[in-house]
Amino acid sequence: MRLVFAGLLIIALASPAAAQRPAPQQSQGSPAAIDEVYACSQIADEHQRLQCYDNAVGRMHEAQNRGDLVAVDRQQAERVNREAFGFSLPSLGNLLAGIGSHSRTQTEDIAEISAHVTRVSMERSGRATFTLDNGQQWEQIDDENTRNVRSGGDVRIRRAMMGSFLMHVEAGGPALRVRRVQ
Repeated sequence: MRLVFAGLLIIALASPAAAQRPAPQQSQGSPAAIDEVYACSQIADEHQRLQCYDNAVGRMHEAQNRGDLVAVDRQQAERVNREAFGFSLPSLGNLLAGIGSHSRTQTEDIAEISAHVTRVSMERSGRATFTLDNGQQWEQIDDENTRNVRSGGDVRIRRAMMGSFLMHVEAGGPALRVRRVQ
């Protein structure tokens, strides 16, 4: 008799809790903490829905404080993608793919960057390393003359064939084949 009563009591107490917090539906690429917030919208009763939102937002805030959930807006994603220009980071597109419906094409397709040269370092081999105002360092990988590349000058670096990059110097001269080193 006690077991039956205890079982009924557990079921009775669990029912309102289950109604307040529906099982989250895991969507593609969406963290569980966010899915829990979205699931609350399916609750018809206003008070239970508000309680669900309060609980889910609290768990989402805890996940963010622990570092389990990181929020990135489109501007931050594009800045990261621009800063990564020249590096081969195939998983970066997957990480940023969940930002909006068109984000993947908008954040992946940076074809070129423009920058100012802050420093030119010549190596013994005659090749140069260029430091740009955005903090990037590019190394010359061809044997072209770099005489037109000077500190304070403007350059454009664009994607070229087979994963390579060409640096065009605004002062003129041939494009230089470069690779990102930092």
